Amino acid sequence: MAALGDAAEHRHALYELNKTCSADIPERGEFYTLDEYLAQRIETPTYDPRGVVLAVDGGSWIGMAATSIRPEGHAFSEMTGVLASHRGRGLSLAMKVLAIRYARSRGMRWLRTLHHPGNTSAIGMNRRLGFVDEEPRPAMA
Repeated sequence: MAALGDAAEHRHALYELNKTCSADIPERGEFYTLDEYLAQRIETPTYDPRGVVLAVDGGSWIGMAATSIRPEGHAFSEMTGVLASHRGRGLSLAMKVLAIRYARSRGMRWLRTLHHPGNTSAIGMNRRLGFVDEEPRPAMA
């Protein structure tokens, strides 16, 4: 994203790509409005356009991996997705590797992510990259 320019039209294109890719997440529910997306994902202190990896095919945005650096001292993989028409080519894995490289370049030792338990392809990819399940934290009394 940084190389293409963090401009309003690119932020809108990122929103549309994220919305389309997110539709396949089990039980995702309603996606953000553009204004909500900008407020919660882009116009925040943790957003850095260098942390958004884009897969482009002939000028069309076909995949994304967004990673943020959190104030708690770790990186967070916000979303990795590829349009259905371009899946099965290893793009998600390649973008996630670049996301890991970004996190390391920012001095992060930990990259965390969340996924729906029914999203077996995301779980498989993350495990292949060495992600492990975190032990459940005890409930606060």
